[in-house]
Amino acid sequence: MNNRDKVSSPDETRNYPLNCWYVAATSEEVGRQLLGRRLLGEDVLLYRQEAGPVVALEDCCIHRSMPLSLGHLVGDQVVCGYHGFTYASSGECVRVPSQTHVPYGAHVRAFPVREEAPFVWIWLGDPARVAAASLPALPWLRDAGWATYGGALHVAANYLLLQDNALDLTHFPFVHGELSPLGYRRLPPSLEVEVTETSASYHRTFPPVRLVDWQVRATGLSPDQEYEQWESGTFVLPGLHINHLGIVVPAADGESSRVYEEVYIRAFTPEGPASTHVSWQVARNFATEDVAVTEHQRAFHEQTLMEDKAVLEAIQTHGRERRRGSIVTVNADIATIKVHQIVEAMLARERGAAAVRPEFRTTRLQL
Repeated sequence: MNNRDKVSSPDETRNYPLNCWYVAATSEEVGRQLLGRRLLGEDVLLYRQEAGPVVALEDCCIHRSMPLSLGHLVGDQVVCGYHGFTYASSGECVRVPSQTHVPYGAHVRAFPVREEAPFVWIWLGDPARVAAASLPALPWLRDAGWATYGGALHVAANYLLLQDNALDLTHFPFVHGELSPLGYRRLPPSLEVEVTETSASYHRTFPPVRLVDWQVRATGLSPDQEYEQWESGTFVLPGLHINHLGIVVPAADGESSRVYEEVYIRAFTPEGPASTHVSWQVARNFATEDVAVTEHQRAFHEQTLMEDKAVLEAIQTHGRERRRGSIVTVNADIATIKVHQIVEAMLARERGAAAVRPEFRTTRLQL
């Protein structure tokens, strides 16, 4: 095997599994301009062929290690900006301008990619395992009955800190203040956590309370009426978390009850051990044609993301030593504990070690 074909070997400092799908970029980010991005410690070049499919190659010329993303496209071929070595979309080197022949076997790695808009997914693990791994189902992003919008940002923190933050919304009143729904500001109700071999989900229901200002503006519901609310979250993959937030409008005048629901999808792709690319999408089943509601909700989510970013980057910078041994856990951490067990089992399997399987059951706690 050529050294350039080797999959990154597991090491003790990497806490992200390789053998699963991660979001490399959004569909909008990948075009005919070469895009270089570090993903899971690998320098990756992304671009779109003239016919539309996305290509992912190792972003490093075989000659002098020049990033190929600093070169240019000729048709669907990548030309290195240093000495003109030219690569096909397969990664094969097809031209060396300074001589008539190409060295035998000269190529850069090509990585499996799949595009299901708005995400471009990449597989950086064992290529033999990719065929058996399906992409996660995200039906809300393609359903005409849901309005969608999203964005991307970079967070200088380990991806598991972002998963932890998404799994425990008891931080909401303290980090996001007045944006926090009233139910979140009270002692949280019972929490149910369901664990499988590869996922962990939680669900909690809040007693009826009035809506806060941003909820009233988004839904058009009465600020004077109390509504039952619920939220749930699922760790789908190491690089994917999905939240559901619902407001229940009770039945009235012969009509059935209705749920105003938002689905909040966050893709966490490690750049390396201390930084993460975040691609996010929100889908809602109400006011689907109202652009003003979309922009209002976009501003809400962008604000909470930036507030979370500040907290998580501070933890990454200042909490590094403390996390090595003296973390205190509480009942609200049950979902994050299960997720860490799942990730540790995935890493153990990649290392060829005996994996400790997480306990698969539903746990119900009164917090």
